[in-house]
Amino acid sequence: MTRLIHLIQSSDPRTGGVIEAVNRLNDEFLKRNFDSKVICEKRYQIYKNDIIFSHGLWQWPGSKAWQNYNLQGNPYLIFPHGMLDPWFKKNYLIKHLKKQLYWFWRQGKIMKDAHAVCFTTDEERNLAQKTFTPYKCNEYVTGLGVTNPSNDSKLEISSFLSSFPKLKDKRILLYLGRFHPKKGVDLLIKSFLKESNKDDVLLLAGPLDHRDNFISYLQTLTHNKTQIVWSGMLKGNLKWGALRIADSLILPSHQENFGMVIAEALSVGTPVFLTNKVNLWREVIDSNAGFVANDDMDGISDLLIKWISKEHLHCIDNAERCFREKLHISHTVEKIISILPST
Repeated sequence: MTRLIHLIQSSDPRTGGVIEAVNRLNDEFLKRNFDSKVICEKRYQIYKNDIIFSHGLWQWPGSKAWQNYNLQGNPYLIFPHGMLDPWFKKNYLIKHLKKQLYWFWRQGKIMKDAHAVCFTTDEERNLAQKTFTPYKCNEYVTGLGVTNPSNDSKLEISSFLSSFPKLKDKRILLYLGRFHPKKGVDLLIKSFLKESNKDDVLLLAGPLDHRDNFISYLQTLTHNKTQIVWSGMLKGNLKWGALRIADSLILPSHQENFGMVIAEALSVGTPVFLTNKVNLWREVIDSNAGFVANDDMDGISDLLIKWISKEHLHCIDNAERCFREKLHISHTVEKIISILPST
């Protein structure tokens, strides 16, 4: 029986949303009776009939997939997960030049020989074409998404409020993710403090490393500001409780390949506010499931003003529909199955 092998550099959820996306793809394949595995071990044995999914670029998964293709003919698919976005070229020029050299030497060949290079959105695919040269690959837009949320909404909300009782009956704007300069959280904090009402709450949920200078800077912005609550990283019922109880979710990123948290929020009917640098912004706008603005101070302030004015209330019914029609993981897996090579 053909195995599907998902190769990924790290399984640590603190490194970002890639491992979450990979696990959900894997789970959906398992539901469909595929022999599918997620592997984070470089020395894992690949057999001749295995189909390899290489997640991310620049690391050993791509090299291993390419080597097995050349040694024993294993077909492989590449999921860049936003790593071809030109934002990195603009903001990390020295790193980009090093990667361009690696592209000439190996990464470009890895891309060219792949059975398919899978993008989450048309936006990601279009942006990817502008970053490295020469660029040649077999492109497919397969999408990405999440599964149905649980039916335990009462349990999830009660679990969250048990941990954060002061947030009961508060109007909450939720940010859920890492605290990295590309996420635009500094603009969000400044805009919130400027535009919000005194009873509004901005909940900042994500992993905290107090050795991180950027996190320290963000915390100086929020010092003695009782409207802003830091929860740390939320998992399981606490995360889903936050998504359900939030009035809206906001993602003010300067670069975001997909935004799994956007799909999660929409799945429980929570409207979203995001920038046009989150690659699924067109899907949100087309479904009227939230609002989109530029990733600058004026844009984020505009989102905050719309939130404060409650302009998003008409988006609630559309949010879940956007998830069902565009962002359910089943749609992604169906597209991937349709392009899988025969072994």
